[in-house]
Amino acid sequence: MDKHLLALASTFLIGGAVYGQTSGIVKGKVVDTQNNPLSSVTVSIGDKKVRTDHSGHFRLHGVDQNTVIKFTYMGYQTTVIDYVFSTKSPEVIIDAITLVSNEQAIDEVEVFGERNKKLKGLEMITRMPLKPSDQIQSISVISNKVIQDQGILTLTDAVRNIPGVTLFGSYGGVKESLSTRGFRGVPVLKNGVRMDSQFQTASGVVDMQGVESIQMIKGSAAVTQGVITDIGNAGGVINVVTKTPNFTNSGEVGVRAGSWGQFRPTFDFQTVLDKKQTVAFRMDGAYERSDSYRKSVSSNRVYLNPSLAWKPTDKTTITLEGDYFNDNRTPVNSAVNLNPSQGVNALYVIPNNKFLGFNSDNNNTEMKSFMAQINHELTDRWSIRASIATSSYQVDNQSSSSSLIKDDAKQYNTFSRSMSKSLRDDKNKTFQFDLIGKDLYTGKVKHLVQAGVDYRIADATTTSFAGKLSPLEKNVLLKKADQNSNVIDIIDIHGDWVNDL
Repeated sequence: MDKHLLALASTFLIGGAVYGQTSGIVKGKVVDTQNNPLSSVTVSIGDKKVRTDHSGHFRLHGVDQNTVIKFTYMGYQTTVIDYVFSTKSPEVIIDAITLVSNEQAIDEVEVFGERNKKLKGLEMITRMPLKPSDQIQSISVISNKVIQDQGILTLTDAVRNIPGVTLFGSYGGVKESLSTRGFRGVPVLKNGVRMDSQFQTASGVVDMQGVESIQMIKGSAAVTQGVITDIGNAGGVINVVTKTPNFTNSGEVGVRAGSWGQFRPTFDFQTVLDKKQTVAFRMDGAYERSDSYRKSVSSNRVYLNPSLAWKPTDKTTITLEGDYFNDNRTPVNSAVNLNPSQGVNALYVIPNNKFLGFNSDNNNTEMKSFMAQINHELTDRWSIRASIATSSYQVDNQSSSSSLIKDDAKQYNTFSRSMSKSLRDDKNKTFQFDLIGKDLYTGKVKHLVQAGVDYRIADATTTSFAGKLSPLEKNVLLKKADQNSNVIDIIDIHGDWVNDL
């Protein structure tokens, strides 16, 4: 009797074990004929469907024995494989699936955007390696396609494509400070690093030749990056992403000419440096000079943006990039208030053939930045991202201004003119480290986990000079102002981040 019961129990246990292993997990990677990963490829078994991530990987649950796996992707031939499930292991990694291009299968179309793709540089401000559609924040993106089609040359022109963002002040036409949702001074970052230490980010001067995209987190979601002394703001935060190699061989040269003597030659070339396609280099540059409809006003600038990308292994990418920007232009005050009370709007617009300044008025802005970043996949589920960046923002501004004074007849029709000079040396350093886990499961609940730390140092020094002008006076001596001279502001910021989606 006992022997029969033991045999019957053994049969149920064996049967249960076999039944429990009739389905499992299949993982793999989808690439093209050049061994480049393909994202958003549809991988299906009957009604079950998943899509590959940005690195071409996929993961299928509940794969039965003797099943057929189908791989479909627009512009490529559909591939079908017969898969026989092994009962020895509940999780199997199959060889890379190669899809062959089928260019004749679809008609020619013009694409204005990229769907289901993780944008370059977006994780610098969101800290999560997700596509914009998967992010929990409200994000607007201005692509390089839009920048080129609209002929955008300034950050102000670019953000007009984002509802609710306006120019707060140009400071005589030499800077760009933006405003949104009632908040003055939206922080403007370059590759996730502050361009200056002021919370108004008055140094938002960018040459669009080196811009890959402009991304903005709108609303209170941006406060997760900190406020005032950090890179966030309750109104939003703007991130300017610069161009890096795409591991292709291409080049482009352009010239733009316009009114008032505008002349702007540009170039952009990139190349792969080795046969294994593991090292690539890119260089962007621009020069621009122009006059103005206003007499005695001119500008010129030089911009360079070199970058190098290296893939020592299939799971590791190292990127080095930097840019140099040098801009000289005449600061302009084109209006004067004729009422002694600043609360009364009585602006007198200066005629176009008049200029209240001097030939010596000039604003020089020099910006330099460098970033090194590494992305490494530890396993199929875990990866790390680390970056270190530095930026330098230096301004030498000499300008003149007019103010209304009260003459002997007590008539406010006399103006005095003063000259001022200001220097600013602003340096920022940032270190970021993130540990990211994807496709993590708690039962049937899927997780994407990120934990990270960042450390930022801001060091700014400002010096102000001022002098009063009398009629026909020459060789005006500029002296240090009584206040706000040599103001040194050093900020040391440390932050920790943990997210779970």
